[in-house]
Amino acid sequence: MRHRVEVAERPDALYALWNGQMFRAQRSTTDSSVLLTPLPGEDAPEEFDTEAHGTRGKVVPAEEAPATFALHTYCLHDDEPYLVEPASDDGELILRWTGTDEQRARDLGLVDLTTRVKDPDTITALWQERHDFAAAHTPRSEPGTGDVQALLKAIGRTLLGFLPSGWQRVAAQFRQVGDYSELEVKADAGEDTAVSLSAPPQLGQLMSQLRSAMYTPEDGTWFQGTYALDPQRNFDFDFDTVAEPQWQLPPAGRRTARTYDAELEYFPRKEPPPWLAGKAGKPLDVEFRHARVLDSGGEGEQPVVNRPPLPQEEIPRVLGYLFRAPVVLARQGGLRDVFAPQGAPHDVPDAFHTDGTWIWPAAVPHYLRKYGVPPESDLLDAIRAQQYNVPYANRSVRVTAEADLLGKPRPPRAPEDVAEPSTLTKVQRGVEPRRLRASEVLSALRMRLAEYGIGESAYRIGATADDVWCLHRTANGWEVARYADGAPVEPRYFPRVHDAAEALLGSLLLLPGRMGGGTSAEQEHPTDWPIQPLRGEPPLPFFRNKRMVTLPVGMRLRRFGGEQGNLLHPDRTPFPETSLPTEREGDLRTFVVKRPVHVLTGVTAPWGPLPGGAVGYLLPRPIGAHVESGALERV
Repeated sequence: MRHRVEVAERPDALYALWNGQMFRAQRSTTDSSVLLTPLPGEDAPEEFDTEAHGTRGKVVPAEEAPATFALHTYCLHDDEPYLVEPASDDGELILRWTGTDEQRARDLGLVDLTTRVKDPDTITALWQERHDFAAAHTPRSEPGTGDVQALLKAIGRTLLGFLPSGWQRVAAQFRQVGDYSELEVKADAGEDTAVSLSAPPQLGQLMSQLRSAMYTPEDGTWFQGTYALDPQRNFDFDFDTVAEPQWQLPPAGRRTARTYDAELEYFPRKEPPPWLAGKAGKPLDVEFRHARVLDSGGEGEQPVVNRPPLPQEEIPRVLGYLFRAPVVLARQGGLRDVFAPQGAPHDVPDAFHTDGTWIWPAAVPHYLRKYGVPPESDLLDAIRAQQYNVPYANRSVRVTAEADLLGKPRPPRAPEDVAEPSTLTKVQRGVEPRRLRASEVLSALRMRLAEYGIGESAYRIGATADDVWCLHRTANGWEVARYADGAPVEPRYFPRVHDAAEALLGSLLLLPGRMGGGTSAEQEHPTDWPIQPLRGEPPLPFFRNKRMVTLPVGMRLRRFGGEQGNLLHPDRTPFPETSLPTEREGDLRTFVVKRPVHVLTGVTAPWGPLPGGAVGYLLPRPIGAHVESGALERV
């Protein structure tokens, strides 16, 4: 499939809605007024009485046009997203990189985070990003109102107004959460050619209105919708009300308009998807069951328990479950033992445990151990259903249980509850990802080279040097070659950086002499690995895909447990994926690599209720010894 883009006409500007119409807007820098001018091809209303930009305009107070939005055009160039800036005088497109990492920018061959493009054929995708800015209390149309069929037809008419000649089918995909949206239009132009088009601002506005019109209190509205149209003007519209949009540039971590919290404010729904509720900072929606200590008997009354006794052989297993579940609330001192005579020591722990579904006082296991008093039957059934293995209750569940016990409002969910692993993390875990971005390819390349012990003196990325292998962008594409006397020797050129990265990695690995002192292949039998887990760490069979690698300088690592062990994980690894004993979760430490360290790496296996899947690094010596030697530094 050949890709083509039409970027000559881009509607990048600020817009305002005034008296039910859309106008270009320009905010005053001296007062709170807004200059409105008609859209290209439209006539100015009669009340427009100001000359502006060769047409009639109108200056209105900002409060009369409180609903504004900005459009920006983005593109994929060489598999990397860029903001399309105004063209320079010689007709080149100026593309500003959306990343911020200066090292990666140099790898990509950028100057001041920008590049210039004369050939639009190197651009493979085009989309609009829209940020809505509505002042507080701005009137909005009532969700669920509006003529859906009329809006669908209006979308079709708008598409027909800017399609290229010879088109065979067109699809417009709109992705929105809150005040942030993306619009992508692609047409099938025949001859195996797809054309990316820049849409007028009216199309995104119609799509946004369609979302509002299709709202229902039960399901909310859709997040991603695709409108397809053929030359016979037959259309279909597919939409998704559950999954997060497949963003070109996700809003998280960027300066954008309001997103997830605004979505639930505008379009509340009965049961928001977990990703939306989590990213909007909503409290966890869980209903705990509270276990009773006694069947009856209050203060000063005789305690009553009408429960069948537990078999003697089952008591240790039930006690293990009740005691191992995390404590979510503990107070100083003890409570009175209701079965003991007056004056007996207050030795009942004043604490509560949870397994994520049930909450029980610490008195429940205390009385079972001391007097054989069994838990209530429903809790006992739940324990048996879990086969006496405590399920993992993450931090959000635990703090929510604590808030309920204290009678406080439930806290927002933790960001890690809904965080997706990065693409490079998925690559590390052996997942075949979607097409990688160019910056991701180069990051993965540097990681692979470091893991194989190939020193940076053996290669250059984004630059050239004599007597080493180099990968950098040129006018002919991505070049891979060894340099001598300032010139490439038998260079190879690739249209995509992925192919060039494979060529550089292969060139360096094929002949050991090119690696700059790389390591040799290790034996596969587990007893032959030169690094073994220290006492208290998981055994080697616990790790799959084992291999020897080198941790590069600057890499951040996390440790669950003390410094006497030798197991580390990449920074931000979620605890459940480590499959470590739950008591180690609270002992979190962070380190940074100061000198390259040769380690044994592998992927953790599931253990009990924990899923595994984390990358682990076993160091040759205890972590504390590497800190003392200067190879690691505490953060």
